[in-house]
Amino acid sequence: MAKFSLKRVVLAGGLTLATTTMSFAQDSGALLNLLAQKGIITDQEAEDLRAELTKEFTANTAAGKMNLGSHVTEFKLSGDVRLRHQIETQAPETASGSHVVSNERTRERFRFRLNGDVLMQKGWGAGFALETASAADSGNQTFENGNDDYALSIARAYVSWQYSPELLLVGGKQKNPFYTSDLVWDSDINPQGLSEIYKRSVSAKDTFEIRASQIIMDDLTENAAGTARDRRDAWLFAQQAVYTHWFGSDELGNKINSLILAPGFMTYNDSTLTGLANENSANLSTASLAVFTFAGEASWKGALGEGSSLKLYWDSAYNFEAGSRVRKVYGLTNPAIDEDPLAWVIGVGYAKGSGKVQGDYSLKLDYRQVGLGSVDANLNDSDFAFGKLNQEGFKLGGAYNLTDFAAFNFAYFYTNDIQDKITYSLASLDHSQILQLDLVVKF
Repeated sequence: MAKFSLKRVVLAGGLTLATTTMSFAQDSGALLNLLAQKGIITDQEAEDLRAELTKEFTANTAAGKMNLGSHVTEFKLSGDVRLRHQIETQAPETASGSHVVSNERTRERFRFRLNGDVLMQKGWGAGFALETASAADSGNQTFENGNDDYALSIARAYVSWQYSPELLLVGGKQKNPFYTSDLVWDSDINPQGLSEIYKRSVSAKDTFEIRASQIIMDDLTENAAGTARDRRDAWLFAQQAVYTHWFGSDELGNKINSLILAPGFMTYNDSTLTGLANENSANLSTASLAVFTFAGEASWKGALGEGSSLKLYWDSAYNFEAGSRVRKVYGLTNPAIDEDPLAWVIGVGYAKGSGKVQGDYSLKLDYRQVGLGSVDANLNDSDFAFGKLNQEGFKLGGAYNLTDFAAFNFAYFYTNDIQDKITYSLASLDHSQILQLDLVVKF
């Protein structure tokens, strides 16, 4: 009888928290999770209550007319539209190192994204994302072709399973599971394959994670003519450890500052890549990429006033097989050319507010070097030096919230070459500049 009464109380509380929108599932789900964690109800009772609340919601609310299955505990739709004015210059490298004329271009662009994420009973989930453009490293669509309409592409399509509170399994085209900057991974890329994330608490708030992913890069025809490498599907194998430590306390004793340390390693099988549509694609062998990475950040809340945060961040990559990459894969046999296996970035960021409320703003500045033999040009940031290798320079960025849902963003990149007179296609820039001015509206 006590258990039945408790369920009625939980049900009433969940329905009170739920509004007339789809936030119903999220609000009641959070309440049930808290009650289960406190031991007030069991995990099975929480699942039963979720199903009961969903049925009640479906029967008695207008939003319930979407007729979601009773196994669905949360269905979230989100997205954004971004309008961009971009000014860019590229000065190509010459074999003589003589003065070169910059190629200038101004573009008006937009990006549209629509995301759907579903949580279901027994730890299952699924999701999708649609966006403009088909390149893995850019959702930008340039306004062109006399007012033509534009296509949408599937950016994500995944299934997930929370096997236990500590272990999450994901399959399909998914959000990047790694803690990283855009030095190694362009933020637009959604990897495809399998991922495993194991997360465990090591103290009251500190956590330790193991993140691993087996990423399919290209599908090849096994019975085609050519070498074994030409017939072998291309795979990337990546793994990372992430330790998050919390320190410093506010007036209530809550830990508010954090330190993240994230070493990792990524390597490929020896295969080929063909037909990639990235803005700076490298349709060549995946051989000689065995890259150690180390990313992290230190963040302080309220360091420069109430509501402020200050962050120092870094990332690095070292390719143990850079010599072979440069000489054999890129074909650069000139002994004067340095293999340059290291890429790194270090930066500082300041924010006022969380970036979700009108009047919030942020600024960040970083400096980086991308060595000739350091990273995969199919993965790194397509905006910094247009994804080219053998470049160094800085990025200045900022954002200001015009409303809770609309923001003005800007980014400025300036780069120049590390080694002169390299005209190879993946390292063919003497210097470059990009200015991006964005209006972003979220829904």
